[in-house]
Amino acid sequence: MNYIIGMCKKHKDWISILADLGYEPQVIEQQIRTASDEIVKPDIITASNKLLHAIVFECKGGTTLDLHQLNRYSALTSDDLRRWVTVFAPKDLGFDLCISDLAENHALIAQMNKDFPMITFSVDKVFKTGRFKEGKLNDTFREPISLKGRIPPLLYYPFCEEDEDTYIALFVMRGLISIAVKNAKGGPSAFDDNVIALETLIQWIFNPVFEALSKDHQRRLREKIKENIHGIMAREDMKEALEIIERQAAVKIARPLEKFTKEAGKYIAFLETQRPLSEFMSKQKPSS
Repeated sequence: MNYIIGMCKKHKDWISILADLGYEPQVIEQQIRTASDEIVKPDIITASNKLLHAIVFECKGGTTLDLHQLNRYSALTSDDLRRWVTVFAPKDLGFDLCISDLAENHALIAQMNKDFPMITFSVDKVFKTGRFKEGKLNDTFREPISLKGRIPPLLYYPFCEEDEDTYIALFVMRGLISIAVKNAKGGPSAFDDNVIALETLIQWIFNPVFEALSKDHQRRLREKIKENIHGIMAREDMKEALEIIERQAAVKIARPLEKFTKEAGKYIAFLETQRPLSEFMSKQKPSS
């Protein structure tokens, strides 16, 4: 998913071919009910004001494709998309459904997909099979595009709620440090309770795509981030180090930052031997 979002952004380390055509990510993992009462849930919908066109992406990292899902996409219309996508002339909106896959699985996915264009990523190139309704896309992907020396950006969508806590905690801890350093300039503490500047932390981690996520996806990510915050702040040494960083002038944060980093390493090692944080947190809630 980051590969696609990255192509819709100007990023020095990645290709910006969709951004050059005016595409921006507008909806991520949103369930859509079509006028024919079918339900689809595309991974990403990008739209271009320049072309008055949307691309509905179904991203496949494995070797299987949901054929029933593809059949449901056949019922998707521009009228369905206009409820979710914003362009300056919505009545003229066109769209393409596109399958995005990886080169190692492409042959298998292509056998199952007979109707929709595909964008495929390999280690060193991205290439198209099939044809888009939008001619500018066919021109852009006429030849394979080199990815040599390119690094896909992970900052737009760094994790999902299904990732391991050991992975998510790294982002949460970096965000907490960032908040502490920023607050060192003064103002009320961000660490007075266990719901630590949650929205600020979310924006730090997921900016600028969080608002494009479906409400249900936002809710699930909030809960996962809150679980990780609670787990981190329950460790007194880590909480104390953050509070000291927050109170110090920028030139004096090296020692408490070193302490936090040391404790963070212990915490990650602890997580690797534990059950998911969600199970731990449910046991901490008082029974009704």
